[in-house]
Amino acid sequence: MFARLFRSNQPGILVLVLLLVPALFLRHLWATAPDMHAGMPLARLLHGLFSSTARVYGVTVLALIALLAVQVAVFMNEMELIGRRNHLPALLFPVLLATAAQPGSVGPALFGMPFMLWAIRRAWSISNTGKALGPLFDAGLLLGIASLVFMPYVILLAVIWASTSVVRPFQWREYIVPVLGSALVFYLAWGVLALSGVHDWEPLRTVGMPDGPSKATVGVYRWTLIALLLPIALVALLRFAEHYGRGVVREQNLRSAFIALGMALGLVCGFLQLLNGSYPAILEAVPLSMLFTFAFVGTRRAWLGETAVGLLFAMALWMQYGSPLV
Repeated sequence: MFARLFRSNQPGILVLVLLLVPALFLRHLWATAPDMHAGMPLARLLHGLFSSTARVYGVTVLALIALLAVQVAVFMNEMELIGRRNHLPALLFPVLLATAAQPGSVGPALFGMPFMLWAIRRAWSISNTGKALGPLFDAGLLLGIASLVFMPYVILLAVIWASTSVVRPFQWREYIVPVLGSALVFYLAWGVLALSGVHDWEPLRTVGMPDGPSKATVGVYRWTLIALLLPIALVALLRFAEHYGRGVVREQNLRSAFIALGMALGLVCGFLQLLNGSYPAILEAVPLSMLFTFAFVGTRRAWLGETAVGLLFAMALWMQYGSPLV
């Protein structure tokens, strides 16, 4: 039922996100915001807001998850990553995020993700002809803003470079412009902080801060989730390879850029796991929701897809309502 509804290209189906997100993340309304007072500048501003007003953290988390669900679906359709337009990412993103993000464990990575996706969307909007400096500069600016919330996002400059390399012939200015955009944002942030009397800003130290408090999931839950995700991932990879092989040049270029995005986010997750012992669930929920769309978009043996989505939803409820409130 879930997959069949979101498999359509009817924009009205996105209204169901307003029901799905509260059903999965209701307990986040009563959760305590993670400590972000020593984080990046925009994360510090959010920390002050969440500390001064009750329930603002939970409402912001629910609103951003709903926004991101729609943003990921629109992003995937507009970039034509999959041949048949659908809204499955709007279903898969909140469900996958709920399988890993306990109440109170959502931190700066979520708040910077809308800007990061917007930056990648601007970078992928360029074509092999015409002007590209404007979109690439915008992408650098947006990625800089995202990095002012969550520093590891700056690494995704490599994704912008990789996207440019597969879409356009080499021109060195197109690789410098996004760097200048991000550098400009950081320079302005440094100036504002200096004028405000803040001189202890150390961006690289914020990388060592956990995204939010979390408890290790029990072995039964972890292995059950892995046993469910692995076959879905295998089917998704096979169908992605099929779509990649039969796509035209532009579609293949964008799907190559998507591979670069997934690998970059995977490297960030691995680095943060080594450094902090955990990584933000949002970093895996976004690329997986886009990849898993390939597994559920087909209508053959639709009952298997419906069963898999139902099991994912059950695992999400287990995580959200079966774990203690952080």
